Amino acid sequence: MLSIRSPFAFAAMLLCLFFSGQSSAQEVDHWESVVYAEDTWHYFIGTSEPSVTWPALNFDDTTWEQGPGGIGYGDDDDGTVIPSCTSVYMRTEVDIVDSAAIGRAVLHVDFDDGFVAYLNGHEIARANIGTPGVRPPHDQFADSYDYEAQIPQGGVPPSFLIHRDSLKQYLLNGKNILALQVHNANATSSDLSSSTWLSLGITNTSNEYRPVPSWFTEPAEEFSYLPLIMISTSGQTIPDEPKIMAKMRVIDNGEGTKNTIYDTPTDYDGVIGIEIRGQSSQMFPKKSYSIEIRNEAGEDSTVTLLGMPEESDWVLYAPYSDKTMLRNALTYYFGAKLGQWQPRFRFCEVYLNGNYNGVYLLIEKIKRDKNRVDINKLKEDEVSGDDLTGGYIIRVDKLDGLTSNDYFYSYPQTTFMNARRYAFSYYYPKAEDIVTEQRGYIQNFITGFENMLNGNQFADPVNGYPKYIDVTSFIDIQIMSELGNNVDAYRYSTYFYKKKDSNGGKLFAGPLWDFNLAYGNVDYAPDFLATDQWVYTHFGPDEPNCMHWWFRLMQDEPYRKALFDRWTELRNSSFNNDSLSNYIDEQVEMLGDAIDRNYKRWPIIGQYVWPNAFVGSSYVAEINYLKGWIQDRLNWMDTQWLLETGIEDEPLLAGSGIHAYPNPFVDQIHLSVETVSRSPMQIELWSSQGQMVYRGERTPGDDEQDHFSISLPKLSRGIYFLKVWQRNQPPMVRKVIKN
Repeated sequence: MLSIRSPFAFAAMLLCLFFSGQSSAQEVDHWESVVYAEDTWHYFIGTSEPSVTWPALNFDDTTWEQGPGGIGYGDDDDGTVIPSCTSVYMRTEVDIVDSAAIGRAVLHVDFDDGFVAYLNGHEIARANIGTPGVRPPHDQFADSYDYEAQIPQGGVPPSFLIHRDSLKQYLLNGKNILALQVHNANATSSDLSSSTWLSLGITNTSNEYRPVPSWFTEPAEEFSYLPLIMISTSGQTIPDEPKIMAKMRVIDNGEGTKNTIYDTPTDYDGVIGIEIRGQSSQMFPKKSYSIEIRNEAGEDSTVTLLGMPEESDWVLYAPYSDKTMLRNALTYYFGAKLGQWQPRFRFCEVYLNGNYNGVYLLIEKIKRDKNRVDINKLKEDEVSGDDLTGGYIIRVDKLDGLTSNDYFYSYPQTTFMNARRYAFSYYYPKAEDIVTEQRGYIQNFITGFENMLNGNQFADPVNGYPKYIDVTSFIDIQIMSELGNNVDAYRYSTYFYKKKDSNGGKLFAGPLWDFNLAYGNVDYAPDFLATDQWVYTHFGPDEPNCMHWWFRLMQDEPYRKALFDRWTELRNSSFNNDSLSNYIDEQVEMLGDAIDRNYKRWPIIGQYVWPNAFVGSSYVAEINYLKGWIQDRLNWMDTQWLLETGIEDEPLLAGSGIHAYPNPFVDQIHLSVETVSRSPMQIELWSSQGQMVYRGERTPGDDEQDHFSISLPKLSRGIYFLKVWQRNQPPMVRKVIKN
């Protein structure tokens, strides 16, 4: 027996029973096919049980009928059409010139509805039928799901990877037999399909066989330093909603250790619910999925995955238009440094129904949980007093697919803003769970906050916005939104949560979500591609359907001062240039060979994918663009938000004897410096990150004011500190801005 799949699972690949984890096979030079679907097959319609030796090498099939494959009916993909039946048995001869030159092999079967495959009598794959190692009888139906062949729908047939050890043990020089038994799902099924291909990875330059099909893609390497997630849907197509039952295996042998598809699952081996997630991203062929851990009865269960705290709900996010695959990771990583919970994540590689599907991020779904959004559980009977005041999670987003029962409009007064309507959807409790009193409370709270925010006394320190919101969380979400110049910020995927009055009662902004179109990755909105434009200014009085809260908050001087303080703090610590750049480099190194595997599977490097503003000729070019864009963005934000800080513990702006103009400057800055003697002046220019970028010396003339210019055409945009001093005199420091 070669297959080790559970009865529920759809066999995602051919697994060898005896696998040592060590292989010395040569690398594959190229791929060729030895079996095509249209080859001649001997077949037997399963009206009775065939001989027990029917899949064996020496079985005599001369009494069986023969014809070109696939063999079946009803899908218009059949070389030989047979009558309606429960099962059909098939055999074809495979001639091998040199088995030692075969390093890998992959079987593709476009089946409807279930099958078992054998090589020289040994089971090597099965899908959607029975128990591994137990040969199904002729009258057994496929498992409970109707599986549709993929090629008639324009798709690619599922692949089943044959392990190298299996080839060594069972594949012979000369004649071999590939055999299949294909079963229908029920007695009234209108179709049955069996199109089959066998392709070999050749380790030398010989060409003994035939070209691979046009849709063939080389299987990924059998090991990865990233965790592996294998999902089997038992032949079902994953819908947008609702979730279907499937099987998931998760393998993570630890940092720096190889993970192979043959390893024993480390984190999970069981049932899940799965559906496609996302909105505009659903147009991409590489899909993202929502995952729900379940038990065999289909009920929610919890599990720790890849070192993240135990929970039931997860997201498998598929980077596609973001060709660096890093924009969301960058956001969550640095967002978490701000103090509030942001989704944790791990990069991984995903196999779906036997096909390698590329690099993904396994992400914690936004959810009320002690290890996620830590707010009180709101029960149906909590309809008064302090119980009613929290916790809630609401979201501003697109309303696609929602009914009027799923969201509410705040209907704010208009003393400040023009009439505007934007919707808040119920996220926790869900719309189907939240009761009338709770709906009324959160709607009244939001409406009351907006009415106050739009009024003339919105900045009152006692009864204004500080009474309603956690200001730090609003500042932090604004910083991340503006850092990415995120086109979706403040209007889509914008979350808020509210705690009970006994726990402060404040409304918090966050968590962060969906930054794949940020950091210069959008071509349809020039202002959001630029590095010198704010996001929040687009959502003021002239935009009637966008979240305006941050626009209003920025009209309050204490809020702006708190924002500038926070930005200055971050830029001098965890958000300094080196931290951001180094994190990107570390992630690229960690992804390693998985980058190449992903882009073999999805060959989009050098091609436009909506809404790319930059199309690099290589992955390195995409990374360099991202790093350059972020650097320019940081420099410009510093010119607007960074407060003056001391350099090397010198007094801030010690002395007032420097006049610099124009300020900001472009290529050249003119200086007028107050002197006390004719001793040489030392002149230094320091970046806001504490790096000296210019040093010079000048002997002043006889006048008390020395006038001169410095040319700095190659200096990057940003905030700098000019430091000038003469011997035995305290330094004079002036902030200057390079545009």
